[in-house]
Amino acid sequence: MRKLVLSLAVFASALTFAQHNQQNWCGFDQHNARLLEQYPGADQVIHETIMRSKEMGATSTGDRAVIGTVPVVVHVIHDGGSSNISYDQIVSAVDQLNEDYQRLNSDTVNTRNTAEAPFEPLASDMQLEFKLAKIDPNGNCTNGVQRRYSPNSTVNAGEDVKFYNSGGLDAWPRDSYLNIWVVESIETSGGGITLGYAQFPYFGQASTYGIVIRNDAFGTMGTAMSGDRTFTHEVGHCLGLFHTFQGGCSMSDCSSDGDYCCDTPPVLEAQWSCGTSQNTCTGIPTNDPYGFDAYDQFENYMSYSPCQNMFSEDQKTVVLGNFSGISWMADLISPANAIATGVNQADQLCKAEFSSTNTLICAGSTVDFTDESYFGITGYTWTFDGGTPATSTAPNPVVTYNTPGTYDVTLEVTDGVSNVITSKTAYVTVLDNPGVSLPYTENFEALTAIPDNQTWMVEDEDGLEPWALNIEFGSSGNQSAWLDNFAKTNGSKDHLMSGPIDLSVVDPSDNVVFTFKYAYNKRSASNDEWLQFYISNDCGESWVLRKNLHGNDLSTQTSIGPYDPAPEDWVEVEVTNINSTYYTSNFRYKFVFENDNGNNIYIDDINIYAGAMTDVDENIADNLSVYPNPVTNQMQISLDVYDTAIYTITLSNVLGQQVALVYQGEILAGQGQVSYDMSALPKGVYFLNIESNGVVKTTKVIKQ
Repeated sequence: MRKLVLSLAVFASALTFAQHNQQNWCGFDQHNARLLEQYPGADQVIHETIMRSKEMGATSTGDRAVIGTVPVVVHVIHDGGSSNISYDQIVSAVDQLNEDYQRLNSDTVNTRNTAEAPFEPLASDMQLEFKLAKIDPNGNCTNGVQRRYSPNSTVNAGEDVKFYNSGGLDAWPRDSYLNIWVVESIETSGGGITLGYAQFPYFGQASTYGIVIRNDAFGTMGTAMSGDRTFTHEVGHCLGLFHTFQGGCSMSDCSSDGDYCCDTPPVLEAQWSCGTSQNTCTGIPTNDPYGFDAYDQFENYMSYSPCQNMFSEDQKTVVLGNFSGISWMADLISPANAIATGVNQADQLCKAEFSSTNTLICAGSTVDFTDESYFGITGYTWTFDGGTPATSTAPNPVVTYNTPGTYDVTLEVTDGVSNVITSKTAYVTVLDNPGVSLPYTENFEALTAIPDNQTWMVEDEDGLEPWALNIEFGSSGNQSAWLDNFAKTNGSKDHLMSGPIDLSVVDPSDNVVFTFKYAYNKRSASNDEWLQFYISNDCGESWVLRKNLHGNDLSTQTSIGPYDPAPEDWVEVEVTNINSTYYTSNFRYKFVFENDNGNNIYIDDINIYAGAMTDVDENIADNLSVYPNPVTNQMQISLDVYDTAIYTITLSNVLGQQVALVYQGEILAGQGQVSYDMSALPKGVYFLNIESNGVVKTTKVIKQ
């Protein structure tokens, strides 16, 4: 497996490749080294397979314009925004691939044919065709595109993107489809930007064979306006080609060393220039077809040059030999597979399908719908339960939802002869706006399930156990939110997301305090699992990290078996960095847990309140103290009273509801003392309210 790594400048134009510092931006060596460790002896397998393939490829070209069609499936992993690239952009990528592999590209005129660089006569039509599949592995119709909304997986993507259980999409069988995973960005090491990487056909898992590529390096439109040849380059690796600079300036037998292609002169290292007299290696390799020290072939698609426009005849021999000599590759381009994948079928109305910018919004917001039906659509009939408009005939309507609830969406399409319909039940969830008022508390005691799609929502990357309601263990009662995380090892993230809370009434000069409790033990001391806390001021369209707990900060305790918390295990966390830009009517928060072969985690007793709720009015009393605080049973209240007066002291919960009358009567001037037994009250946060002559003083009390 290899990676093409380029600097940030790639976004402006393909020509910006030439502006990079000349250093090793390719991650192939590191990635290939890891694979060679995983598959001992694979380097010898590569050598022997290429040598056999060259023998078979030399006699397999024939006279046909196209010797085989490669069915393609594109898995789009996106965040709901521009990374969810259009079908037209995907088609443009396949069109560009066909132009380059059949030498129909418009820049063939730039292939040099000079005395020192006689490359144009050796530029090759690979005789390969690529088409999006029209039948999926289950025999159902498809347009060759799968999509998955997975915001965390599309960023810094790696091999996990190739598996549904880790937030991606599973590969379709490699002997029937060429798998492409399109993402927002790709993980890299050592700086730079990874545009794409591919796995060789010679060794490795069948489930990971294919290409991972950034959406801005895929196609010639949409997010990929530069039209660079990253996709062409990566497909070359996928079909068995090395870089032209493989092996550097080796002067040994070019037919069995370097990139195994004698008509691509040796190159010292990766180059990003197009100097017509560039020659980084001196000498003539054994079996060199030129008979002299030829210039570097920067035109080659397997170089890093911005002037790529050709494959060579020897590269064609390797690729076609692989399609002849590797059995599953032969199956891939067989006539039987063309029928099974439907690549040569005429377009016909097949399926009604759509996507949207989001499916979870606050009341008053809009949803942008995009038609993804295929093929030959001439008319649309949309029905939006609860939306405005309620119906539409536009291909991509924008709909407003004003009333909280969960709503169905239906799309019927026609090609003028027949109709196809699809309905998605409970597709759009609309939350309250404004949300729940302060003070806010959640002890999970009143809930019957998580998620309920109003108070709590979940995202489950791996499709296994999501956050759920636990009815056995709680901090202040018998219930909590929990994640069954025992021995989960795939590094996926699970999200527990709140409904909206109305913070718009908080004075911008005031502070908001957020507290919660959690209980967690590791499974082993080496576990490094993460609990993260995020907030949003736009109903969850964007999130900002506000708290990180992981490793020993999360817990130093271990439990060999599945962890169930004891009463003393609960840890309270206070978040104080929620600034006034988040004082909106649709504030939301979420907890995100990332697993690492660890153990279960529980969350309970969530409270949000404004700092003003604990302000002291100096006109009533001074030196107010409550102790112990937190209190277990008996609470002692001490205060200095200015004037003898009638006082009413009460306890209220975070919803503002009075839960106890602590004292009512006269308190003499001087230092007053009041005791109260809180043992009958459940654990949680309370507010002690001292009122006299219409003035109230409040302070926070925690019952544990």
